[in-house]
Amino acid sequence: MFDLARGYAEHGMTAYVDLQEKEFAAQAQGFTAVKHQREVGTGYFDLVSTAVNPTSSTTALAGSTEEEQFH
Repeated sequence: MFDLARGYAEHGMTAYVDLQEKEFAAQAQGFTAVKHQREVGTGYFDLVSTAVNPTSSTTALAGSTEEEQFH
């Protein structure tokens, strides 16, 4: 995080882009956090919420920009 903060101070948002590119490249070595919604179990909790209340409006993935990416 320190490197990201320092990079942001020096280069703006390109520091964040650099971090993301490194993380996507690290997938080849098993890094999985780029799929953070799956990592934290968002889909599971959406299913539980829907089972309890089928008309739930608080599910995280349904209709989100991440829906296709993480399922």
